[in-house]
Amino acid sequence: MAARITRGRVLKALGYASAAGAVGAGTLYQIYRPKDVPGLEAAYVPPPTSGEGGVFRAPDFPKEKTRAEQIADLKASAGAAFKQAGSKIAGALTGQEEQGGDDNVYDLLVIGGGATGAGVALDAATRGLKVACVERDDFASGTSSKSTKLVHGGVRYLEKAVWELDYNQYNLVREALRERRYFLDTAPHLSSWLPIMIPVKTWWQAPYFWAGTKFYDFLAGSENIESSYFLTRSKALDAFPMLKKENLWGALVYYDGAHNDSRMNISLAMTAALYGATMVNHLEVTSLEKDANGKLCGAQVRDMIDLKNGNSNPDSFSIKAKGIINATGPFTDAIRKMDDQNVQEIVAPSSGVHVILPGYYSPADMGLLDPQTSDG
Repeated sequence: MAARITRGRVLKALGYASAAGAVGAGTLYQIYRPKDVPGLEAAYVPPPTSGEGGVFRAPDFPKEKTRAEQIADLKASAGAAFKQAGSKIAGALTGQEEQGGDDNVYDLLVIGGGATGAGVALDAATRGLKVACVERDDFASGTSSKSTKLVHGGVRYLEKAVWELDYNQYNLVREALRERRYFLDTAPHLSSWLPIMIPVKTWWQAPYFWAGTKFYDFLAGSENIESSYFLTRSKALDAFPMLKKENLWGALVYYDGAHNDSRMNISLAMTAALYGATMVNHLEVTSLEKDANGKLCGAQVRDMIDLKNGNSNPDSFSIKAKGIINATGPFTDAIRKMDDQNVQEIVAPSSGVHVILPGYYSPADMGLLDPQTSDG
């Protein structure tokens, strides 16, 4: 009798252990199951669609003002400012308050046509302000076209937030993940998902990177793009054949966003123009203007296209505005010194390096992150 009871207990324990093992194995398989590497499959291009009656019809684009028409609007602001000043003088002499005269004066003049300047112009224009934005070179000709092309939440910032218990870094990652989702939804024609592979070189990195990428997915919540997953050693080498094979255990793949930074900048500028903003490139601000009370009221600009075409006396004129925003990035201090030569510089220039590698280093639609670099 005792032997039967002991045997039953053993079988029951074995059953529980087998069930637990099966559940654990299934869970591990779902987490670490090998997946096809994105980017290695053939591209699929959907066929074009047609309008009514099977006839392809080009979309109707709203008409935007030409550069010459927008420059004329900028020049009109100076004339409106003089008219407004005359109205105030006349009102002071007659004792009656004069109305009007400032319809062409801009509410806001944005200096700099990069991503920040174009974004500020769009934001202000959609709030009903009369906005002008001038750029010395071309839109997105500077820093805004030299980015890493990523729309990311910052997986490295998350690691720093955890190890240093930095709540501000944690909030930064959460906000960036929300903005990433908004970006991908707002501009799907200029952005896309980007799987990024992290090589696993030692056994302990597998659970460490897995926990980090899963926490990254968890923070994204409903804004998450796709869940991270594990790649076997062979799949990792298929994706990146130039990886060192020694001590390579496999790889973790997580998802972030990518975008065309310069085209996004141009889209911001064009959208701002559609909402009524005056967006003009190749106009250099040469000085800032102040009123009798010492308050900034505009800027003097010159047409760089005239200068580049060999005209030694390029077209120069004044733009009048009630407010000025300096969005010139690394040239911020140069504009600030136009207001006050003795102002203390606040910008410390820094530089980064982007190296373009041959296509055989990686698939076209997957990135590689090496966390063991000198800059962390």
